[in-house]
Amino acid sequence: MAALHNSNEDGDSVRCSAEQVPAETIVRASPQMPPGLEVDHSLGHYLSIRLAPEQIGDWAQQIAVPAWETLLGCEGFAAQERHQLAFLDLETTGLGGTPLFLVGILHIGNHGPHIHQLLARHYAEEPAILAATRQMLDEVQVLVTFNGRSFDVPYLRDRTRCHRMEWRLELERHVDMLHIARRRRDLPVPDHRLITLETRLCRRHREDDIPGSLIPAAYHRFVDTGESEELATIIHHNQVDLLTTMELAARWPEDFSSS
Repeated sequence: MAALHNSNEDGDSVRCSAEQVPAETIVRASPQMPPGLEVDHSLGHYLSIRLAPEQIGDWAQQIAVPAWETLLGCEGFAAQERHQLAFLDLETTGLGGTPLFLVGILHIGNHGPHIHQLLARHYAEEPAILAATRQMLDEVQVLVTFNGRSFDVPYLRDRTRCHRMEWRLELERHVDMLHIARRRRDLPVPDHRLITLETRLCRRHREDDIPGSLIPAAYHRFVDTGESEELATIIHHNQVDLLTTMELAARWPEDFSSS
């Protein structure tokens, strides 16, 4: 993942008042595919990409530990272990009824965020990443998403059933940050898209990013040609989506108990 260049040397922009506007952060995508490990699952192969805190960037590490400490103070979270809280984001080939190809899961460890991405390099690898995702989510008690109630979780469920696999997801809580953002009437934003919240509230701008609407066509081109530059940008896009969702969770902990 490309470095996150933060012009705020103090790194203290986790929860800022209107008077404490964080300095602008520039996030630059890399055209290079991150290293991954091919996994031989019982349902096929897929590529596993893991990023440790030191591979993600200083800004993410500065956000992650305060985020976890903040969440521990929220009603219903204090009893959770770190591995039982996860952030989830999907990349798909459409809005429904078509394959998904990338699952991103973020956990907050002792030294910062850990990102695990499961990539289907062609359509036949989708069953393997679905089954692996289901196994990973078995340990999760609190799931945090952005629009996950309406999109990510139903998409996972429908694609799992499409391949005639058992679907189960037993959570104590599913926190959808989009719902929380919509309930906050004080936000100085024209809409509640993740990219808008990231730009206006987190003061972060992406360079060389790929818009979500172009992701399906870019993945199809990768499957057809094997050219990985666009795919690398999608993988980076997914990573930053996860990190922004994590930052929003740290900003609005008081809303969690009512979510």
